[in-house]
Amino acid sequence: MTNSPVRQSVRDLRGSLIRSFDADISGIEGIIKLTLGEPDFPTPQRIVDAGIASIQAGRTHYAPNAGTMGLREAAAGYLRRRRGLEYTAENIVCTVGASEALSAVFGSVLSDETVSIIPIPAFGAYKTQTLLAGGAVDLIDTTDTGFKLTPEQLEAALSRAKGAGKKPVLILNYPNNPTGVALNSAEIQALADVVLEHDVLVISDEVYAEISYGTERVDSIARYAPENTVLIDSASKAFAMTGWRVGYIAAPVELANEFVKVHQSNVATGATFTMDAAQEGYEHGDADIDAMVAEYSERRNYLYNQLTDMGLSVAYPDGAFYLFIQMPDWFEGSSLEFCTKLAYEAKVALIPGAAFGDPASRWVRASYAASMENLRESARRIRAWVGAQSASAAQGAAQSAH
Repeated sequence: MTNSPVRQSVRDLRGSLIRSFDADISGIEGIIKLTLGEPDFPTPQRIVDAGIASIQAGRTHYAPNAGTMGLREAAAGYLRRRRGLEYTAENIVCTVGASEALSAVFGSVLSDETVSIIPIPAFGAYKTQTLLAGGAVDLIDTTDTGFKLTPEQLEAALSRAKGAGKKPVLILNYPNNPTGVALNSAEIQALADVVLEHDVLVISDEVYAEISYGTERVDSIARYAPENTVLIDSASKAFAMTGWRVGYIAAPVELANEFVKVHQSNVATGATFTMDAAQEGYEHGDADIDAMVAEYSERRNYLYNQLTDMGLSVAYPDGAFYLFIQMPDWFEGSSLEFCTKLAYEAKVALIPGAAFGDPASRWVRASYAASMENLRESARRIRAWVGAQSASAAQGAAQSAH
């Protein structure tokens, strides 16, 4: 066609750099990929068995739009038991993964009258879905505040939104992808105080909340500002169920009732048997979560210690399964160029920091949702490559000095 019928906002979008880079380097022979947020654990057998039993019982037809009552009750019970949050089934909308949960919420609340306040680095879908909804974005760089949004930064962003005549919506993600950094309870409560003072809506993406390494579980802003918070979660990370595509929204009832309209329009409903499988996890899978987190903790400690021993600067992760690594000063190229060279020369694939909001990022992300065998070999290869590159850069600098 001479004139494209596709909306300009869609034509202006760029595909996920995470996915495109992963695809680009996947053909390298012998490559070890520490790229995607994909748990390497199998889905726990009890959950698989529940899914099979559901299919065998003939539960292969439409579920209610908001999800099966069993899963909605199980998710509410899980949030109460594991996270100390008070929800009932009426607050829960089951979705096709957290991505569709975000889409339903963003599609419900964002428009050309809103601005999404997004602390970066952050998952790229927040910006993408905001732009698709016609909204504006205000990206707040948190690099200099330990990758934590501060009340002062939030106040400033709210002032900018007010000055532009926009309605602000705050998007949080802690533990954070890509840094693994989390806020402690005092820090979350301080943000909640600002949220309540200005009556701001918060979309809190908590898909990594269970993967937490502290003595206390990661807190949620929903505890302190429940009427202002829309919580997004999924079974993907907690139960290694990425391919099952089960997520949910937890929100005040009046909002949940609105979100289900967009969810119904988008997908009608999720698959009944996958919801039955996830229900088993949310009701009886606490030990499965804890076992996986213990493994992730061991991997985090190993890879973090290896990388810092090489002289690399790494953000210390409180949760999730990522390490955010600062590029060495001797490397003058972009994060994409750094990751490309590392992939082809050391045969280890990381994700460029440019994928998380700042095109000029001097950081890269490593996922340690990989076997210890691959992590050990990756560390060996990275150490050798960094050593060789550093020596070459030093030699070049010495020759330039003469």
